[in-house]
Amino acid sequence: MRIAHITDIHLRSHIPGHPALPVRRGRTAPELLAAALDDARRRGAEAIVITGDVVDVPGYLFGPERDAARDTLAWQRVRADYRLVRRMLDGCGLAWIAVPGNPDSYRVHAEELGSGPFVRDVGELRFVSFWDRESTGNVPRRTLTERERFDSSLLDPGPRPQVHLQHFVITPRLDEGYPHTYAEGEELQRRTSDSGRVVLSLSGHYHPGSEPTTIGSTTFSVTPALVEHPHSYRMFDIALDGERVESVRHTQIDLADDVPARKAVFLDRDGCINTLPTYRQGPDAMHLLPAAAPALRLLRDHGYALVVVTNQSCVGLGYAEPATLDEVHDRMSELLADEGVAVDAIYSSPLAGEHAVSDRYDTGDEPKPSPAMIKRAAAELNLDLSRSYLIGDRPADIAAARAAGVRPILVRTGDGRATERAWGDTPLCPVTDDLATAAVEVVGGRMERA
Repeated sequence: MRIAHITDIHLRSHIPGHPALPVRRGRTAPELLAAALDDARRRGAEAIVITGDVVDVPGYLFGPERDAARDTLAWQRVRADYRLVRRMLDGCGLAWIAVPGNPDSYRVHAEELGSGPFVRDVGELRFVSFWDRESTGNVPRRTLTERERFDSSLLDPGPRPQVHLQHFVITPRLDEGYPHTYAEGEELQRRTSDSGRVVLSLSGHYHPGSEPTTIGSTTFSVTPALVEHPHSYRMFDIALDGERVESVRHTQIDLADDVPARKAVFLDRDGCINTLPTYRQGPDAMHLLPAAAPALRLLRDHGYALVVVTNQSCVGLGYAEPATLDEVHDRMSELLADEGVAVDAIYSSPLAGEHAVSDRYDTGDEPKPSPAMIKRAAAELNLDLSRSYLIGDRPADIAAARAAGVRPILVRTGDGRATERAWGDTPLCPVTDDLATAAVEVVGGRMERA
């Protein structure tokens, strides 16, 4: 039997904005999922299994004491994205099973993609699904009804070989930087392998993936995330001779094409795209400058990737939670979408240096004037810095651009006029009135000669 395993999709279509980590290309996930399903069908897959992180539900929506009435529209969009996934899976013409992961809403997942049966026979195999959750410290656990299902599956007297599906990692132990493996991972692996009933155990969660390994009678696989380059999924072929498993083989399919690096315009956020030059508020204070959306549309129409790189020391200084910053960015993306344009990614630095209220809020990329965010974006998004620009309103923006090897442009919005005055008669880069004027200069090629 041929099984296509897809995991960690992090889809955002109706939900505004981007996943918290820009390397996760959630806004292209609908196209990636469609491509994976089509490719799997053409390769002769008989079943599709998805092991979590189906929809990238914004983490702030799970916060305590949220205003439910105010969040109604947000949850409608979440539901719409699950329904989009359901239509795609139903339309692929193959049997499918999808279990949730930690960024998913288990409730909406169950209502839109179904909550069972947790044990399902497809062809000659028995698929057992586990809806495990993270516990204290984000450590995955298998408890309550999920552990009872695990116990009963290993005692199942039926003849069908089993395939176990879960989001989190059973083996190997992958806890560096984040706890990806179950607290009881070694016990789950031992019992699974010793049972003689489980031929294949499929997980996601750890986005780089891990090579399949066979221990006892079970092959364990941690498949790479579809949402990250090179946008992979795995195909498993289980050869059966009656009730006996002859072999388990796998193929990894990378959907990404080799494409030339793109030119880009990097954009400061505060005072360049939105009205406040310094931002210490929630999403209600996010308002676009009049020139922002038309400028971004013009740049996108001329083939530029649009990447926001913003210092947000408000997090390190204690004025905002990381989740609040995510919500502000989603609000900005929503306002831009209303104007018919979107940015490709948002990179932000929460660092406040010696003034940080806590070390836990002082980790991440170095802020501008460091080129760290620009260089990371170039590596993750395949951008050509030699053909790129940065538009900002502060000396740190200009210094970061020069350090990264991109052409800087100062705008007079935000703190731009004060920056220009401080330069006096020796401006350090071209200066324009606003983002719209800068965009016209960029697409006209005049900044290349500046």
